[in-house]
Amino acid sequence: KNRTKKPPDAYVSKNDFINGWKKIKETTSAGISGLHFGHLKSCAQNNTLAEFESAIASIPFSTGFSPTSWQYGVMVMIKKKAKVDLVTQMRTVVLTEADFNFNNKILGKLTMDHAEAIKAIPKEQYGSRKGHNSIEHAINKRLTYDILRQFRSPGALCSNDAKSCYDRIIHSIAMLAYRRLGIPIPPVQCMVKTIQNMKHHVRTTFGDSTFTMNRDGVLEPYQGALQGNGASPATWVVISAPLLNML
Repeated sequence: KNRTKKPPDAYVSKNDFINGWKKIKETTSAGISGLHFGHLKSCAQNNTLAEFESAIASIPFSTGFSPTSWQYGVMVMIKKKAKVDLVTQMRTVVLTEADFNFNNKILGKLTMDHAEAIKAIPKEQYGSRKGHNSIEHAINKRLTYDILRQFRSPGALCSNDAKSCYDRIIHSIAMLAYRRLGIPIPPVQCMVKTIQNMKHHVRTTFGDSTFTMNRDGVLEPYQGALQGNGASPATWVVISAPLLNML
């Protein structure tokens, strides 16, 4: 396999900042501070502001530092199915600060681009990849059944829903999976450190809670990659890739 391509640098350039923010929807929800994607998308229209914001974004990205202002999240429950209000049929997403999530989106993009370039993603992995979609995987599954039946061949296929997979990611495993691809430590460290120290508000119809759930008095730091984190899809890909290879 081609492993010669140089891994990405831990740096957010002005072009990364401008091009990245142009693709983000202004209506995307953000954290509790009030700084939302629209503010930073406006900054991307001005060279001076874009250069300043990219420099600010690069400090945590290139050093692993976790700003205190990023260590707050808002837990929101959204419906999986329309008109179904059962708690068991809802998904809990965490709204994080816009600039933190933007850095994570860049980390995810750099990781996926590099992994594709060095052919480090198994062909069976269809999730979170460009040019792949779930309906093709469903067709492959149907064809596999047809071939087994027509040739009367023995076979087994496991259809497993990796329930809450993003929430159950172990940070030490995620760090190793990123390092396996040559991804620099600081941007991953910044993301992990922020999640482990995050204080979570809860949003309901009546507004955001004044109290927070945090790791005070908890021996083990919070784990998981958070639903809504821009790097969660890439993190699951880099973790599942060696599992698929071993299988």
